[in-house]
Amino acid sequence: MINYDNVCKKLDDLMLELLKNEVSVPQHLYDDLNSARRLVNTYRNEPAELDIVMDNSPLLKLVEMNLLTLAETELGKDSAEEWQKKINMAYEDNSGLDVKRSTFVAGVPKGEYWIRLKASEVKLDGGLDDLIAKYNLVTKPQDDDYLLIYGNKEDVKAFLKEVRQKVVEQN
Repeated sequence: MINYDNVCKKLDDLMLELLKNEVSVPQHLYDDLNSARRLVNTYRNEPAELDIVMDNSPLLKLVEMNLLTLAETELGKDSAEEWQKKINMAYEDNSGLDVKRSTFVAGVPKGEYWIRLKASEVKLDGGLDDLIAKYNLVTKPQDDDYLLIYGNKEDVKAFLKEVRQKVVEQN
């Protein structure tokens, strides 16, 4: 997996190097790099959205190509080749690659209170489904073997309290 964050940082460094040497960098390159960075952040928060990464790669390549062309014409071929090597290393460097799970849960109506429960770890004699129905809660199975449970805040709290009591009684 490519660490696009590192690539964005290297392109930032190249842009700064150009500015230090009083090279005029077109505004659209700033904008494109910022757009790419936003896509990277979106991917970091929603790693399941792989198509976002696919859309990000051409945008970064375009910024890279334009910045390297500027570097070659303004700073010289040797400088541009050195920056090309740094950028290539950034594409290959996976250190610091940290994909975090989002706290956003798709499919839960706004204003609903929700929890995620690993149903395989909660064994109740009366059954989890009976309690869910008792408190008028809605469930959705998640990919990671968790059960998304949502509804009115007070109902979810009462549900959790009763689940906790039943688990303690069984043990």
